[in-house]
Amino acid sequence: MARSRRKFTMAEAAVPISAMIDIVFLLIIFFVTTAAMEKEIDDEKVVLANAPHGKPVTKKDPRAVTINVRPDGTTTMGMLPMTMPVISQQLLAAASKWGSDIPIIIRGDHNAQHYYIKQVMDAVTATKLYRVKFNAAIDDGGN
Repeated sequence: MARSRRKFTMAEAAVPISAMIDIVFLLIIFFVTTAAMEKEIDDEKVVLANAPHGKPVTKKDPRAVTINVRPDGTTTMGMLPMTMPVISQQLLAAASKWGSDIPIIIRGDHNAQHYYIKQVMDAVTATKLYRVKFNAAIDDGGN
C-alpha cells in the first residue's frame, strides 16, 4: 500500500484584532478611572478661602488624607459624608497602615463656621495625629 503524501501549507499567523481592541479599551478605562480618583478627593462644593500670601504646595504626599468641610457643616472624606467618630476611626486605620506621621489636609469652605472646622480638628487630635494642613486658594492678582 502506498502512502499518500499530503502537502501541508503554513497558515499565516493572525492576531485577533477584536481581542486587542477589547484590551485597549480596558486599559483606557483603567487609566481614566485611576486618574480621576485624585480629583474626586477635592469636594467641588467646597470653595476655599483666599490666601494671597500663602506658600503653594510643590509636592503632595500620596499618603495624605483629605477632609472636606462644606458650608452647612457636612464633613466628607473621599466624597462620602462622615460623622466625627467615623472620621476618627478612618484616621486611626490610615495611621496603622501608613504610620503616625501621615498628613491630614482640611479643606474648609470659606463660608463654613469655624465650629465645624474645630470639630474636625478635635477628631484629628483624638487620634494623636499631628501633621495637619489647611488648604486655601492662592490668588496671584491676575498674573
